[in-house]
Amino acid sequence: MISPGTSRSRRITRRGRRRLLFALMAASIGLSVPIWVPPLLAALSAFQVAELHVTGTEHIPPDEIRALAVTPDASVWDDPATWEERVRAHPMVREATARREGFNTLEIAIVERRPIALVATPELRPVSADGYVLPLDPSAESLDLPIIRGPVETEGGFVKDPGMRELILALARMDRTRSDFMSLVSEVGAAAEGGYRFLLLPGAGADVVLLPGDEPLRALDRVSIALGQIEDRRVARADARFRGQVVLTRVEER
Repeated sequence: MISPGTSRSRRITRRGRRRLLFALMAASIGLSVPIWVPPLLAALSAFQVAELHVTGTEHIPPDEIRALAVTPDASVWDDPATWEERVRAHPMVREATARREGFNTLEIAIVERRPIALVATPELRPVSADGYVLPLDPSAESLDLPIIRGPVETEGGFVKDPGMRELILALARMDRTRSDFMSLVSEVGAAAEGGYRFLLLPGAGADVVLLPGDEPLRALDRVSIALGQIEDRRVARADARFRGQVVLTRVEER
């Protein structure tokens, strides 16, 4: 004999199982939507790319990015990673992000490799912070950049020498935080006694600044303070490679 309570319990159990089954079916359908809907929509002509907006360009013509990114039959429902990968193949592009805008419009935002200095390869070519030699004509682009002394070797488009790469990275950090100083630098290279040697433009307050390879930015702050205390005579050399101090050599003391 089955009691009324037992029958009710079984009905509740069956009802709970049905609800669970329906929930699982709904979840499986929901999870499958991103898999089959985009290919279906991509096949519709209404979603073919009609406009492509390119942002973030300074040296790259936007048409070059458009030609790289999409094919004539591209749809806004194509995989964005494909567009981004194509754009990153451009030697001037460091990063690219693509997104859909409306039914038939795309936007691709890029981050360009920024020229930091000029290196001799043997002709002067701009180089980015990661040591990549950029396909830019310095004269055509009117690039006002310091020249890194000495010829460089490249491998795969990058400066090969690790010491030179370290110097370029140091210049990039200086350019971000001390652009006022970098605008006065004419040439830069390794100093004979270690560290970096900066040849400055006339009227910069010193002809030559020597900075250590370790923490050059802190040393540059010391140089700025020391030069600010010299008013009557021009400084030939400011050497900040000594910990905690700057040695100034005035013009007549050479």
